[in-house]
Order: sequence, then structure tokens, then C-alpha cells
Amino acid sequence: MIYDTIGIGFGPSNLALAIAMEESGYAGKVLFLEKNKGAYWQAGMMLRGSNIQNNPLRDLITPVNPRSKYTFVNYLHQSGRFFHFLNLGVLHPLRQDYYDYILWAAKQFNNVKYEAGVTRVEAAEVEGKRLWRLTSSQGSQHLARSLVMGTGRNLNIPPIKGVGSDNVIHLVDYLRHIDKYEKNARIAVLGASQSAVEIVLDLLGKGYQNITSIHRSFSYSLKDTSAFSDEVYFPEFTDYYHELPHRKRTLLDEQVRRTNYSSVDHDVLEALYLAMYEDKVTHRNRVTIRRNHVVDEINPGGKKALLIRDIYKGSSEELPCDLMILATGFLDVGRNGREGLPHLLKDLADELSWDDNYLNVERSYRVRERAGSSLPDLYFNGLCESSHGLGDAGSFSLVSLRARDILNSIMQRR
Repeated sequence: MIYDTIGIGFGPSNLALAIAMEESGYAGKVLFLEKNKGAYWQAGMMLRGSNIQNNPLRDLITPVNPRSKYTFVNYLHQSGRFFHFLNLGVLHPLRQDYYDYILWAAKQFNNVKYEAGVTRVEAAEVEGKRLWRLTSSQGSQHLARSLVMGTGRNLNIPPIKGVGSDNVIHLVDYLRHIDKYEKNARIAVLGASQSAVEIVLDLLGKGYQNITSIHRSFSYSLKDTSAFSDEVYFPEFTDYYHELPHRKRTLLDEQVRRTNYSSVDHDVLEALYLAMYEDKVTHRNRVTIRRNHVVDEINPGGKKALLIRDIYKGSSEELPCDLMILATGFLDVGRNGREGLPHLLKDLADELSWDDNYLNVERSYRVRERAGSSLPDLYFNGLCESSHGLGDAGSFSLVSLRARDILNSIMQRR
């Protein structure tokens, strides 16, 4: 069988696309391939009490079709928690609530194959047609006229000596590994992001006694949540941003960065400061902050330790460490060049169009091929921050509109 469209991954981005296809009456043959057992979303960061960082109405479909049965509001209604949610009086829902919302929506689709990880993507000539051929971990192959990558971004693993050690994990694996460690384990968290502070708070809540937060900045920074700044998550901003040349985009990124990166919500910062102050009152020292520091080496000389350095004084010291947690985020295609390209497409990098190490992506999220190439249509769903702005930075803010734009392009080009 030849599918009109195959989507790799069935997280929020491609789930939104599936919803858009159903509600538009799209008649093409569609298949989604997901390597996990379900449509999991940030399963490794379901920290108790943590919330999402966008308005819940920016869900999988509401901005495009508020009457859809797939809205977050309908999920609350169907789950019997609508009035209880209203009584919370919060702007941002619990992360666990949105996790359940994703699973609830995904269960309503049967054109998904779970535990079907894709191991190879290649362009192939089949009966005179240029198609995508996908090979799964089970050895099966699938053909498609267009391919939508909704795999999420690659992990940002900093190039630190020893970073591949078995006592180093990325934040996405935090919950899967943390219970293996005793409460007196010496744990370090690298980074100054929202996730970094949330992990420190979670470690405190779990009873860990020796936590070190390491970051190169002087302090944690407060997230810019002003109504004016948050207009970077408007579709009009996406239009404006996409029309800019790469260098101008970079300048604009510097202005709006604090709305999403290397910054922390006010309530989360207050919670950590209060916990550390309470420790002073009770003569404990569970959290140490090593500001203005970088990690030069992990496990120097085979010891469970970190070699850290003050970036201003230049002085170094060895810090005992049983577990290093990288709260260092994710890579982006373009800003991180080919390193940000989904691993499945590494062999196709030279077939794509690049400009100063930036991937050329159309406003419709279709990736341009280089001159002379004949690749079938390829779309990036949730990977295009460097070409479409912060609304594409892994949040729900514009996921429904992005799905609509991709679908419109698929239908027009078909």
C-alpha cells in the first residue's frame, strides 16, 4: 500500500495533525508510526505539582475550531472534572492533567501503529513514482507520498568530557532513574531553566539531602510573561518572523528569549527560595547553588565527581557527584545546524536546502530540497523554531495552527 501521508511520532504535534485531518474530511490514506506504547508527552517530567506554561485553550484544536470534540474543555467535561478544574482558580493546568488530555485524544484514533519505531528513512523510486520508504524496527516497510516528522527535538547534550558516563542523565529520563539513588546521594543539576528548578524542588520533595545547582549565570532569571512579550506566540508573529533573513531572526531571538528559555516562572522561584530559607532557619543545607560555574569534566580520574570552574575567576575545584542531571534542553534545526536535524534524516542532509547552516523551511513547514534533488514532500511538525519563531519551540501555543498549515499544504500539493 502507498500512503498519501505518513507521520513519524504521535505526540502532540502529529496528534494535532490527525485531528485536523479528521475534521477537514481529508480523504487521503494516512498512517502514524509511534515508537512508544502510547502517545506519551514529557513522561519523564510528570513532576508532582508541576504545570504547563501556556493557557489551556491553546490546546490541540481550540484556536482553529473551538467547537471540536477534541478540546481540552471537552476533555474536562468527559472526565467529570470540569467544575473541579474551575474551582482551582489557576491559569495553567497541572502537567499531569495535560498528559492525560493527550492520551484521551490519542485513543480516539485507529490509524496509529504503536511500538513501531522507524529505523530508516529513504527516498525510493517505486513504479515510476518518487516516494518515501520507511523501515520499522520490526522490519516492515511503508511507502508514502509525503512525510511529516513529529519526532520532537534532539537532546542537547553539552560537549563535556565524560558526559557519556553512566551517572549522567538528561532531564527526560529523570523520573525513570531517580528512585535508584539513596536519599544521601550527591546530586548535581546543570542548567538554570524552569526544568532545572523544578527538578531541584522535586528532589527536595523526595527527601534528597545533598543537591547542587550549577549554572553559568549569576542567578536564575525571572521569565518574561508580560502580555506584550507573549505576543511572540501569535500567528502574526510567525508570519513576521518567517519573512526575516536568518541574521535578523537571530537579533530578534535575543530580545524575546526570556519568554521561554533560561528563565523560570515566579511561583517556582519563590518556592525554591522559601525552601532554602527554611533550611537556614532549621540549620540544614540541602541545596547549594554554584553560580557563574561551568562543568569541565565529569568523573575525572574515574572518581564520581565533577570538575567545575568559575567562569570569572578561572578557579577550579572538584565536586563529589553520584548523579549528574542535564537540564540543558533540546537542539533546534538551524540554530544548531545539522546537529539539530532528526537522526533519521542524517543521511539525507545533503539533499536538503541549507543557507549558512540554516535549513530552508517554507512557511507551510515544508522542507525545501536542494536544487537538482527530487525528494518527495517532507514536513517538520514542531522542529522549526529557527525559521518560525518561539511559537514552534516545543510548546502547545501554535500546535493547532501549525497542523492546519501543514494539512493545507499537503492537500494543495496533492
